[in-house]
Amino acid sequence: MTEVEKTKADEAPAPDDPVVPPRINVGLFNVAGTIRTLGSLGVSKTKVNPAQGILMGWQAAAYLCFAAFLAWVIMFTVADDLSVGLGKFLAFATFGFSALVLVILYGSNLVTGDYMTSSISLMTRQVRWREVLWEWTITHSGHWIAGFVIGWMIIIGASQAGPMGSTLMEMMAGIGNTKVNELSWDQLFYRGILANWLIAMGVWGAFRTKETTARILLIGIPVSVFFATGFEHSIVNHFALAAGLWAGGDYTWGEAWLNNLVPVTLGNIIGAMFLQGMVYWYVGGMQTWIGPGKWKKPHGSYRDLVRALRDTTTVMIFFVAMAPLAAGALFVYGVEPLMGVTAESGNRNWAEPIGIAAYLVGTALIVKWFMMPRIWHKVPEE
Repeated sequence: MTEVEKTKADEAPAPDDPVVPPRINVGLFNVAGTIRTLGSLGVSKTKVNPAQGILMGWQAAAYLCFAAFLAWVIMFTVADDLSVGLGKFLAFATFGFSALVLVILYGSNLVTGDYMTSSISLMTRQVRWREVLWEWTITHSGHWIAGFVIGWMIIIGASQAGPMGSTLMEMMAGIGNTKVNELSWDQLFYRGILANWLIAMGVWGAFRTKETTARILLIGIPVSVFFATGFEHSIVNHFALAAGLWAGGDYTWGEAWLNNLVPVTLGNIIGAMFLQGMVYWYVGGMQTWIGPGKWKKPHGSYRDLVRALRDTTTVMIFFVAMAPLAAGALFVYGVEPLMGVTAESGNRNWAEPIGIAAYLVGTALIVKWFMMPRIWHKVPEE
């Protein structure tokens, strides 16, 4: 039998299987192929060990820290000297083409992108929700460690740089105060949805072409839109809130988590998981993986859609409850009162950010040791 005949035989339904035409054109724009690629990528990411997860998360957050700080310096300097609009345009031109572009092309792991890719793996039944929860929690801990360490390094350097250093300190403290004390939960929630919807667009675009220049444009444009318009991204905020505190912001570490990162993280997940990932999974025929190189034919049914909604909602609730919500509440209502920490005094300390990092790593390891299935699925073939 020739290769062509084998392929046709594999694609043909079994004699007893009902031949049900797909409800939509699953071959439209090769969406199905992109879904399979991103689903396999998501599976691979769930196999990281703790050190890999933390370090790959550290690298991705570092790229975002540097890109965000550069864009803010340019935006605020130009806005003060020339024009607010010009400042935002230059921030648009700077951040998107130096943040997620570096994350993807250099090779690192950004959990807000995984809110889409790992969710696609879950929708296609290539992984279980606990495997996704493990990958999100361990990567997220690496992001936080990078955020507060690099924030400290930049702010300490800025404080020694004379007049320009003072300006940068005021800038970062102002950004942090706005994010924690001025924006309401509903504002942060919707800004979080919009920010990570655009981030997920960039990740999706990166896997729609193999040309490097095209990938840079497809990644950079939506990411630049999110930053220039002022939407909220939880991992950028890891750096922004930490740097703002080191610069003298009027809030505590616990308040940064509870007042900002809870609604922003929830919005980020919804934007990437449902508005980008699930939309394209549906358009691609609600594909379901049944074994190496094998996919359910015809493609998924509405029963698969209900199951996908159940599993993705489950992992979202567990993650938000464990990471930003529990961490913020623990420190605001437990640790900080015991330490006598308030927004007015004692908030620039090392104990709290290190404690939060230990909490994040610890809860991730609990997921791995006690919640993970005993035998992981093999990484599927595309």
